[in-house]
Amino acid sequence: MIRSFLSVSTSVWRMSMAQGVSMTVMNVNIINTGLAGAILAPELWMATLPLSLQFVAVMLATLPASLLMARVGRRLVFLCGVAISITATMIQALAIITGQFGLFVMGSVLLGVAHGVAQFYRYAAADGLPDQEKPKAVSFVLVGGLAAALIGPEIAYRFVDAVEGARYAGAFIAAGVLHLLGFVILAGMDSPKPPQSAHAGRDMSVFFALPGFRLGLVAAALGYAVMSFLMTATPLQIVNVSQLGVAENARVIQWHVIAMFAPSFFTGHLIARFGIRQVMMAGLVMYGLCIFAALSGTAFWDYFAALLLLGLGWNFLYVSGSALIARLAEPEERGRVQGVADLFIFAAVAFASLSAGALHSIIGWSGLVLSCLVPVAVIGFVVLMTSQTALRA
Repeated sequence: MIRSFLSVSTSVWRMSMAQGVSMTVMNVNIINTGLAGAILAPELWMATLPLSLQFVAVMLATLPASLLMARVGRRLVFLCGVAISITATMIQALAIITGQFGLFVMGSVLLGVAHGVAQFYRYAAADGLPDQEKPKAVSFVLVGGLAAALIGPEIAYRFVDAVEGARYAGAFIAAGVLHLLGFVILAGMDSPKPPQSAHAGRDMSVFFALPGFRLGLVAAALGYAVMSFLMTATPLQIVNVSQLGVAENARVIQWHVIAMFAPSFFTGHLIARFGIRQVMMAGLVMYGLCIFAALSGTAFWDYFAALLLLGLGWNFLYVSGSALIARLAEPEERGRVQGVADLFIFAAVAFASLSAGALHSIIGWSGLVLSCLVPVAVIGFVVLMTSQTALRA
C-alpha cells in the first residue's frame, strides 16, 4: 500500500511539473500572440485570429489525442505533444522575424495541437485513484500552473526585444527552449498498457444522461469560455485602448494566472469538505465580482482586480467540473469520454476566443464584459437544478 501511494504521489508530482512547463509556454503565448498579431495582421480585427484558431486547434486535437492514448498509452502521446510545441514556437518566432502573418497563424495552430494534448495531464494524474481522491489529484496538477504565473510574464517581458527588429520573437524562442524540460519530465512517467476489455463500455448517450456529467461539462466548458473570452481581449484593451503599456499588461496577466492556479493547493480539499456544487457556486460569485470590477473603470487596478477574480472563478469551476468528468468513466471508457468532454470544453473556448477580438472592436470593453452574464447565468441554473444526490449517480 505504501509503495502504491508513493507511485501515485510521484505520478501526480510529475504531471504537475509537466503542467507547469506547458502552461508557462502558453502564458508567454497568450501575452504576446495578440500583440504580435496586431503588428503582422493586414487588418486590426485579425489581431486575435492566431490565438482564436489556436483554441480551435486545441478543440480538434483533444478527441484524437485521447483516443490515441487509449491505444498506445499516455507517455508517447505526451512526448509528441512537447515536440510539436517546440516546433510551433520556433515557427512563430520565424514568422515574426520574416513578417509573415500566415506563417504565424500556422505556428499558433500547431501550438494549439500541443496544448490539446497537454489538457490530459490532469486526467493522467487521476488514473487509478479512488473517486474521493480524484478531485485532489486534478487540483494538484493545476498547481503547476503557478510556474506559468511566475516565469511566463518574465519571459514575455524580458525577451520581448531579444531579437533586434523583431519584437516578440525572442519570447517565443525562449518559450520553445524552456519546453525542452518537458521531455525530461515526461520521459520517466509510468505509462501502463491501456486496459483491454471485451466490451467498449457505455455509449456516450448514457453519459450525457447523467446529471453529474452534464454539470461537469457545463461548468468546465462555459467557465473556461468566459475566462478565455475576457483574457483574450484584455491585452488589446490594456495596451491598445487604455495605453497602459506592455509591462502593465504582463503584470495583470501574471496575477491572473497566479489566481487561476494558486487555489489548486486547496480546491480539492474544499470539494471534499463542502461538495462540488458549493465550490461551483463560489466560482460563480467570483465571476460576478469580476464583471463588476471590469465595469468599474479603465485604470490598472480595475483590470488587475477583474482578472484576479476571473482566475479564482475559473479554478473553482474548472477543477470541480473536471473532477466530475474524471470520476465517471471506467478505464476502458476514458479515452472516449474524456476526449468527447474536452472536445466540447474547447469548442466553447474556441468560440469565445474567436469572437473576443471582433466583439471588442464592435461593442467595446463594457459590452464585451456584460455579455459574460449569459454563460454565468446558465452555469448557475444547471448547478441549482442538479441535486447533490444526483451527482452520486
